[in-house]
Amino acid sequence: MDGLYEFNIKSPMGNIKAFVKLITNGNVLSGYVDVMGKRNEFNNGSIQGNNLSLKGKISAGMMNIQYTIIGNVIGDNLNISAQTNMGNFNLQGLRVSC
Repeated sequence: MDGLYEFNIKSPMGNIKAFVKLITNGNVLSGYVDVMGKRNEFNNGSIQGNNLSLKGKISAGMMNIQYTIIGNVIGDNLNISAQTNMGNFNLQGLRVSC
């Protein structure tokens, strides 16, 4: 599960490239979300098998996006369902490094 995952997000502003870094320590998940040039760390996520959940906030310019993510890792794919104050998204990212 550990690794850096790349996402391409379609938005009204065009395609946005984002990266999610997952770091496991037992059943605890930490890492960061890097989007629009801003890196936002998260801690205290949880892992159960290949499933994960985490909460955090993305500060990007004048926008603050609160999110709750649930998902899973299958092979090199990170599949997530994100609930945010800007809407809900289902996304798939590809591991680009460990």
